[in-house]
Amino acid sequence: MSDHFRSIGFTLERDELESLVARAMTRGTTIAAPPGDYHVWTPGAGAELWLNTHVIDGQRRLAGANPYFCGEARITAIVESCTPDADHALEGELYAWASEREGEHGLYPFSASVPDFASSFRDRELPFRAVLGLAGFAHELTWWESEAAHARARTAEADGFADTSIVPLGIFGNASGRARSQAIVTGTVVATETRINPATERAFRSIRIATYGGAIDILAAPETISGEPPLGGIIRATCWLTARITPA
Repeated sequence: MSDHFRSIGFTLERDELESLVARAMTRGTTIAAPPGDYHVWTPGAGAELWLNTHVIDGQRRLAGANPYFCGEARITAIVESCTPDADHALEGELYAWASEREGEHGLYPFSASVPDFASSFRDRELPFRAVLGLAGFAHELTWWESEAAHARARTAEADGFADTSIVPLGIFGNASGRARSQAIVTGTVVATETRINPATERAFRSIRIATYGGAIDILAAPETISGEPPLGGIIRATCWLTARITPA
């Protein structure tokens, strides 16, 4: 299973990670979010690194680091609640219902980690309707070349997953941090490409899928995906969901 950083070409190897953090601190954009700050580095290819810092004993210290992918996928949702991380003051998750049309209560619930949690929810009154940039960092990924191939596999394996669906694994009886933001996502491939993270020159796969209620960008390290899923093919990924509120 790939880690979340590797899914967009970053790394958790100690020497390289220390270099990435140093570059992010000096080259990134600072966003004030008391009791600390975010340092956001966007080296390119859609990859983003969000560092959380706090002032402790008069010194600014790294308190956390999260990857995010800025892509074109969008999903409209009603954000009903948000939960701060008990161990990291600037991190947290949102809980929302996908909702394509105004006045619609929602199609299904899901939870997603939010890299700018402290700043994006500071002045908002819940619940509220928002357009989210939703990205899934793949732990496991399977694909079929067409809807017909997926249908045959479903019949052979007694598989109950539709061509477009989101199963929010993390909200069913699990209250342990990032596990809440896990989901099984199935959808139709509408865009796919191999990208290179300029900060590390490491490759990763970006796949935008149309799914029930909207679109999601699926990110995968090379070892997570085999072959080339075609446009119109079906992707199923078990992934960590992360989201940011975007302008409509």
